[in-house]
Amino acid sequence: MTAEMPLTAQSIRDGVETVRGTAVRVVELREVTVDFGGVRAVDRLSFEVLAGTVVGLIGPNGAGKTTAMRTIGGEVKPSSGHVLLDGHDVSGGPPHRVARQGLVRTFQLGGEFGRLTVMENLLVGVAELKGSTLLGALAGRRWWRQAEDAQVARARAILDQLSLADKEQTYASELSGGQRKLVEIGRALMANPKVLLLDEPMAGVNRTMARRIEEILQGLHRTGLTLLIVEHELGSIERLCDRVVVMANGTLIAQGDMRDLRAQREVIEAYLGGKR
Repeated sequence: MTAEMPLTAQSIRDGVETVRGTAVRVVELREVTVDFGGVRAVDRLSFEVLAGTVVGLIGPNGAGKTTAMRTIGGEVKPSSGHVLLDGHDVSGGPPHRVARQGLVRTFQLGGEFGRLTVMENLLVGVAELKGSTLLGALAGRRWWRQAEDAQVARARAILDQLSLADKEQTYASELSGGQRKLVEIGRALMANPKVLLLDEPMAGVNRTMARRIEEILQGLHRTGLTLLIVEHELGSIERLCDRVVVMANGTLIAQGDMRDLRAQREVIEAYLGGKR
């Protein structure tokens, strides 16, 4: 058995080229509404994410962005409306099933395991390691060793992409905040996402690390990976995204190219006087 190639492999690029240039919807929100008691956090939100594109989801604090992202990822069940992945309804999760179908999410506050090494954190992202199952334990090391070695090789390739190759045996708790963000991205990549959902990947990191994260996300985009990004740093959104969706008070108020959106009155008013 040969090691599985990292996301920069030509085979992945070739697969994506078959859909580029065509309007292939990989994620679609249809009239999604989310109510928490008497509060409407998301109100009839509809937009789509095309395969191989990078879409930004922006808006002032309280706009409903994180709730929308949690709904897409299966953590929150919509009160009404639907979330579709490749045309199939995945509304309401559960999150682990949605992730296995290809919608994999990172988190603003990070979710790394501090007492595990960087390598171990990445291997957690594999849906099923043969050696971790009861059957694998009973079958013995010979049965699962080759498959596990392939996953380790794949993790090392991803760590190299993330400039973390020298941190493989470092405990995650010993990393900087920016490095932890990279570990979380690496773990998400190990799950073979169709769409990578990123919740404020630049939050809490210095400018140098933020630009490094941008470069990594641009590299993932070049391989054909589809990205949906919630981010407050509009410069990063403009550099990264093919299209931007703007929310305010739980609703979609505009979408399009970031340079054009900067001039729209509704967008300006949302950022200057939107819900805080």
